[in-house]
Amino acid sequence: MQAVPAILPSVLAGKNIPCLIPLGVDQDPHFRLARDVYPKLGYYKPAIMHCKFMPGLRGVDTKMSSSDPTSTIFTTDPPEVVEQKIKKHAFSGGRGTAAAHRRLGGIPEVDVCYNWLYMFFEPDDDKIAQIYEEYKSGRMLTRELKELTIEKINKFLKKHQAARERAKKKVAKYLYKLK
Repeated sequence: MQAVPAILPSVLAGKNIPCLIPLGVDQDPHFRLARDVYPKLGYYKPAIMHCKFMPGLRGVDTKMSSSDPTSTIFTTDPPEVVEQKIKKHAFSGGRGTAAAHRRLGGIPEVDVCYNWLYMFFEPDDDKIAQIYEEYKSGRMLTRELKELTIEKINKFLKKHQAARERAKKKVAKYLYKLK
């Protein structure tokens, strides 16, 4: 069942269509099995592309989880909740003190805010390279990196939440109403 998306377009179209599946490593076994089975059923082997997980707030080796609200930012979170979660729970690659950070620099590779900016919230490669260098050199402190991340997340969420409200109004007329 996990691999059905690879053949669903072919089934719906009534003809064999090649398919590329972007997936996380947790889905890999399903699509490897599908690559063995689907040709025997007359379908193309699904092409797979492994994607990197966006880390949870607790660290780059963690996953976001709806059962742990401190591990993620929800699309419904108001700006003050985003700020509180980033400031309190976002794992940092910074040093113990500002002086130590300025002297030794930060570790962007393990910093959740840097990784979120890199993966999702900063589309400009030159800006992300500058952030990387400033943080790694110690010219940018963790507090500054978190503030930048909070600003970018809240800007994104403001637009998303407004679009969501507009969509709710449009979708509401199609929903079945219980009497």
